[in-house]
Amino acid sequence: MTSFITTAELGKLVRDPKKKAGADYLVVDVRDSDYPVGHIPGALNVPAHEMYQRAGEIISNYSHVPVVVFHCMLSQQRGPKSARIYRDIVQERLRIAPADSPLLDQKIQVLDRGFAGWVDAFLESEPSLIEDFNQEEWDSL
Repeated sequence: MTSFITTAELGKLVRDPKKKAGADYLVVDVRDSDYPVGHIPGALNVPAHEMYQRAGEIISNYSHVPVVVFHCMLSQQRGPKSARIYRDIVQERLRIAPADSPLLDQKIQVLDRGFAGWVDAFLESEPSLIEDFNQEEWDSL
């Protein structure tokens, strides 16, 4: 089962100078046309409609990462569905993986309230936690 991570918990990881995106955690932003409004620093953009085709690539490149967090705008549909697809493919890989595979311990999570919740939490208080934010496009959503 996939669990949720709060904006506060993920924010702690992102702002920790000892933690590095792509090594200590991975944020997978599955938005597509709504991605240009901004994103979480270090996020990997893989639109939800590409997740099934690209999950193997993500697993190959980031199997060593202990925490993988998926999100979309609200984390109600695209984010959780993408996390399920990823988790299912990880489970398939684990059937043939060595007993010491880092995938065994990889935590797969969904960002509670998605990017909208992230913006609500950090736009005013810590704008550095939102890269390439476009207020005009945000207002038009």
